[in-house]
Amino acid sequence: MPAVFVDGVDGAGKTTMIRELAQSLPTVHIADPLWRYLPAVTVPTDFAAWVTSTSAAEVATALIDAYIHRLDDIRWRLESTGPDTVVLVDRGPRTIAASALAHVTTRDSPDTTPDLGPALKRLRNALREVVHSDDCITVELRVTRYQAILHRLSNNERADPRYLRYLSAFLQQFKAEPPWPGTRAIALDATADLAANASSLQANLSAWIGGVTRGSSGGWACCTVR
Repeated sequence: MPAVFVDGVDGAGKTTMIRELAQSLPTVHIADPLWRYLPAVTVPTDFAAWVTSTSAAEVATALIDAYIHRLDDIRWRLESTGPDTVVLVDRGPRTIAASALAHVTTRDSPDTTPDLGPALKRLRNALREVVHSDDCITVELRVTRYQAILHRLSNNERADPRYLRYLSAFLQQFKAEPPWPGTRAIALDATADLAANASSLQANLSAWIGGVTRGSSGGWACCTVR
């Protein structure tokens, strides 16, 4: 069974892309959202308050630890579900790594910024456990400037200078993140029409998924869908 991670900064269209793919692909399972793996968050609306009331180091570490637990569940799902089912994951490891790094670089002083290297290494190792047994692909929703997607954010987000500072750092960290181990990548322009992106991606994924289920998924090192 293949897994599809959808990566990108806030407002890039990750959740919309997951929804479009879920409607167009024949058999899918949508992975549980990340907030379910955060002990301090019981409903999605708790997330923003938790971030602002918690140190950046704690937020960053909690995000990474939660994602490792999420990957454990995804690996179980991949092993226990039929080969024709596609697991769709809103926010891949690259997104979480960039977000964690953005939190500590924008909220902590240089003298107190924690070293996330060990935590990120654990995250990479957890991803290797997933891709070791199943084909995985990453859909990268790329943005050049965060100003291009501000219209997709809430009024409160657009009016909060602290959030915009974080979003700018998030985007820079996302661009700087190296490829994650074992995943093939499709790059999309996040500022393009979301429906058109989803349609083009669905066609490419259908061909790839067919190759995976037949046992011949070679040739997908990286591509850009336009």
